[in-house]
Amino acid sequence: MQGSLLQVTLMKLSKEMRKKINLLQSGNLLPGFPPIPDSQLRYANLEVTVDKMVQILGPEEAVKITFRILRDMNLHNIADELKREHIRNHALSCLPSRPLSSERSKQEEIEERIEVNLSQSLTDTKEQLLRNVLGKVDQAMRMTDPLQTSPDNLVTEVYEESRGAYRFKCPSAGLFPSGVTGLGFGMEGEGEVLYWTVPWDRWLLAQRGKRPAGPLFKFTCLKGSVCQLQLPHCELHSNGGCDFLSVAHVMDDTLEFIRDVQITDKHVILNISGFSAYGIVREDDSPTVPIHALVLLFYKLPVVPKKRSILNVLLLPRNVMIREVQEEWKRRNGDQETYIETNTHCQLIPKQEYTLSTDLTDEHQIRPKDAAFVDFESYENYIPTFQLFLQTVVEQVDLLLKEKDGAESVWDRLVWLPVSPTEIISTASGPLPVGPPANPPTLSGEDFITKHRVKLEECMGELQPILLKLQDCKVLNNVEREKIDNISSRIQRNKALLDMIMRKGPRAQEQLYQALKKEDPYLVEDLEEETS
Repeated sequence: MQGSLLQVTLMKLSKEMRKKINLLQSGNLLPGFPPIPDSQLRYANLEVTVDKMVQILGPEEAVKITFRILRDMNLHNIADELKREHIRNHALSCLPSRPLSSERSKQEEIEERIEVNLSQSLTDTKEQLLRNVLGKVDQAMRMTDPLQTSPDNLVTEVYEESRGAYRFKCPSAGLFPSGVTGLGFGMEGEGEVLYWTVPWDRWLLAQRGKRPAGPLFKFTCLKGSVCQLQLPHCELHSNGGCDFLSVAHVMDDTLEFIRDVQITDKHVILNISGFSAYGIVREDDSPTVPIHALVLLFYKLPVVPKKRSILNVLLLPRNVMIREVQEEWKRRNGDQETYIETNTHCQLIPKQEYTLSTDLTDEHQIRPKDAAFVDFESYENYIPTFQLFLQTVVEQVDLLLKEKDGAESVWDRLVWLPVSPTEIISTASGPLPVGPPANPPTLSGEDFITKHRVKLEECMGELQPILLKLQDCKVLNNVEREKIDNISSRIQRNKALLDMIMRKGPRAQEQLYQALKKEDPYLVEDLEEETS
């Protein structure tokens, strides 16, 4: 019976985990306690490893070794849980250093209880180690290496452009990473999750001494149950920046901050029991240290015959949603701008000023001359940090990013720029069109929304009847409606609605105009009188 229990336990553990345990156990982890010789563990399975731990170190020291491993892996919550469990069960002595002489009487009582337990069955003790101690290491390995628990990695993720949302399907229980957004989901079984980003209420965060340190994600579990969430962060673990992170849990009218999280090199991990909106935040007064960042490039192709072009340079945190940045630039500029693929990764210091330079000898300008990297404003406003204005057609450019007045570059790339549209057309076969196609008729709603957008952001009041009409005519879907409803600030709600409508084109703008005329006629009349 006991042997079969060991066999079942061993079957749950991967080969990689056994190698990791053997490697760690053979190191000199605790002063005063000899490591297990590497020759005895090199080809050992997990059961042999446990035998050697108990034989050479004893049960208590084996737990101490494991406790130290967990702490070294920065898995403090699991280490503390291990410590509490064994103290509560009176099975092992306290995990920290050996007690002082003044504590000997209490220690002797504990040792007596241990001796009684050991005399009952050494095998029971080893099984207890397998279940409680190495089970904790197994849990640690699963949390730090999500792919280990989902060996098939058979996940499906689809971006639904009409909804602006991601649909993530998992085939079984386990931890599954998203290759698109960097998130990870711990599933209790087969499941399906729909998620998207929503705007932060930065004013509300500032009231609590926080600022965004990542996108705010809204989740809906369509099928199954999610027990763990992994949010990507951009901190350098070695700089201590992770110490000031927590997770904001945003519900309908409440906001709470979760500090009971696990932090790895790339993710903030938390256990959840239900879905709403989650996002990483940082203490507003935390020390300024470098973070992982990206340099994204968008190129506005040359305009013939003037041949002038613009290279837009964006400095963003690493955990920004790159797809959303691309979608936003496409919405603003259509096909006039091209995303330039390059090695984007670097390390930048928030609030630090940087300068951009180039090796070009042809006529060009870079504006501004220097600019600050403001990381927390980068999760919604994808504004260029620098713009390189080119007066002639350029096919390649060497870009260097430096700290202001600094000597060393923090990002240095050779960038190949695409050919002009006329060069692309000239290589195509067939006659060119005689003239441009006729412009479609301009709708009055398009003129109204475009002219009065700023005023509408400030003055639109109750949106619910307007949103209902826009849903009825299929301008908005359920996800978009929920996005707007979840924004607490009235002006931010108005802005989000107008952003969506502008993105959908003239017909959607006409529908909003007609809804406003019916639900808020005095506002429409007042704005129209201003331009009459």
